[in-house]
Amino acid sequence: MGTYLSKPKTDKESKDYENSSLICGASSMQGWRESQEDAHCCLLDFDKNISLFAVFDGHGGAEVAQYAAEKLPSLIKNDLFEKGDYEKALIKAYLEFDDSLIEPSVLEKLNAIREENNQAEDDENDGDEEEESEELNELYKEADMPIEDIILKYKNKIMSKVDAVNALDQPGSSKLPASPFLKAPQRPKSKSTSEDDSNKEKCTADSTNESEANSSETLVTTNGVSEKESEASIQIIDSSDTKVNGTSNSTNENNGVEESIPESSVGECCPSSSKGQNGSGDSSSSARLIADDSDDSDSDDEIFEASINTNDESDSEVSDEEDVNDEEDDSIVCEDDDEEEEPGKDSGCTAVLALLVNNKLYVANAGDSRCIVSQNNIAHDLSEDHKPEDELELKRIIAAGGTVSNDGRVNGGLNLSRALGDHNYKKNKELSNTEQMITALPDVKVIDLKPENEDFLIIACDGIWNSLTSQEVVDFVSKRINTADVNLSSICEELFDECLAPNTFGDGTGCDNMTCIIVKLKQNQKRLRSDDDEEVSENVADCKRPKLDSIESESVY
Repeated sequence: MGTYLSKPKTDKESKDYENSSLICGASSMQGWRESQEDAHCCLLDFDKNISLFAVFDGHGGAEVAQYAAEKLPSLIKNDLFEKGDYEKALIKAYLEFDDSLIEPSVLEKLNAIREENNQAEDDENDGDEEEESEELNELYKEADMPIEDIILKYKNKIMSKVDAVNALDQPGSSKLPASPFLKAPQRPKSKSTSEDDSNKEKCTADSTNESEANSSETLVTTNGVSEKESEASIQIIDSSDTKVNGTSNSTNENNGVEESIPESSVGECCPSSSKGQNGSGDSSSSARLIADDSDDSDSDDEIFEASINTNDESDSEVSDEEDVNDEEDDSIVCEDDDEEEEPGKDSGCTAVLALLVNNKLYVANAGDSRCIVSQNNIAHDLSEDHKPEDELELKRIIAAGGTVSNDGRVNGGLNLSRALGDHNYKKNKELSNTEQMITALPDVKVIDLKPENEDFLIIACDGIWNSLTSQEVVDFVSKRINTADVNLSSICEELFDECLAPNTFGDGTGCDNMTCIIVKLKQNQKRLRSDDDEEVSENVADCKRPKLDSIESESVY
């Protein structure tokens, strides 16, 4: 079933935390994905009056996310952190962690994590095979059973489920709830055998005629796109309001962007076919929407191509073979032959991290996981999703020699533009780590939280945000967070069930791994600001406050 399971794994790994200033709940669920690649950490007593919460959404493997949850927090306690410059401390930690992923000792650690994960998956798959074997044996037994016994067997199963549903819905009621899985028995139609045969022949003839009629009107398609659709024109305009994938632009200035689209290939797309398209004979440093004219139909894809001019005599057209052999193209990266299947190079993770210092919140983000804060039940985004088609991200990717496909993938692969790891996209030796196609440089935002306003924050991977908006998630949590004796992790679990897709037939929404952390500041309490001020407010003397040194803070993956 591709990257999805035949049925979702809905078991949740949940935990709740508490100290004198806040309460926290965290949970994760694998869902429809073949493996769980998320990791997270909740460190309530990260430092004096400082808490840390983070979510890491892995791709290509779980090892970078797991290692980040284990290692990144310690890197934050650097010299800048000691000076109280928390914003720069977070940026420094992200970049240092990312640089460390190509060190031999760290690669050894990542390989060990990958092997351990693979072994765990193999053991789990063996258990699934045993379950399938039992189901197969049951079918073999049914093959020797009289048809009447088989019908009775499944009738009893259906009726028992119907009774269970009725008991939950309206005890004592015989009315069945509408359900796609429960159908009322249908009475056989009293038609003679001759009538059935004649109807079957008539249906077959009608179906054949209809099929022939439809086939005469069918347009020839390539990669699932009809010729009629491929005639649609596409414009890409580089301006301050530029958006990709059909979003309108507010100006008509090209700013050096060529509109060069081969008419025969417009509209033919293949999301993962643009790898290796890092340079061309065109000497200009402009970006343009092009189509690959390769003989392989699976590699036809519209992409943004950046041509880096490193030769003054590049006005002449150069063949593809000469481009490959050109020494000056060594800085162009991420071609198929250059990609290495190695942890940290073919894998990575997003990273959204919230550092709560007293009641001031610092949020560092790289990727498309998200942190939001609810203030007076209004959602405030404390991070921005980093997508390749965004103007700032697109400009950097192009300058680094990369391409972005119509469906928003860098070199036909990664569909986000900032991440830890993914060093196959970070091989341009002429550029710093902040200028690479994929960079680990985080955005950092700061906000003051107010416990008296019942502020709370939510950190989650894109498995949540692809299904619900920030405000919808705040509304969902607000209805539950003030319930007496509620565990915040249980709200995370309910949120997963709300976002989970019923099947994998759609566009993938609701089919991803899901991880969420909810943090709520306690009212009428302030974090201690000095060693001399160690008494808490008498207003909360009756609150249950476990000792700080007994609070468990941990990384989870």
